[in-house]
Amino acid sequence: MRILTAILVMLVVVTCLASLPPYGPYRQLIEEHTQKDKTPKKPWVFVDADDVTTNYSYDYILHYHDGITLRDVVDATRYRSSNEVFVVVVRNNSPKGPVFFDYVKATERPKFKLREQDVVLLMTEGDMN
Repeated sequence: MRILTAILVMLVVVTCLASLPPYGPYRQLIEEHTQKDKTPKKPWVFVDADDVTTNYSYDYILHYHDGITLRDVVDATRYRSSNEVFVVVVRNNSPKGPVFFDYVKATERPKFKLREQDVVLLMTEGDMN
């Protein structure tokens, strides 16, 4: 049953990814929601961790540094205590759409390398229902 649920969730996610807007609107929205953010000027990573159950937007601008990982990003958000988070990374000038989309478990440290100015979208299974 768990495998069937995982396949169904992945199917829904892939369908949603096909309709994702490009990089620009995400970055613009995050910048608008974090105007009072005190993160040092550039280099940045933009993070969107909206809660669809409450329609509240949790947006973050994090300082980018060499070696920053997806786990570092997740741990800097409200999802730090989640066992599993679905992560999508949208990169400027990427014609193929998202450059990363997969689950990141609490014990994992994916080898994916973030770049300066990436937009990271975070959601849990509860946010996708």
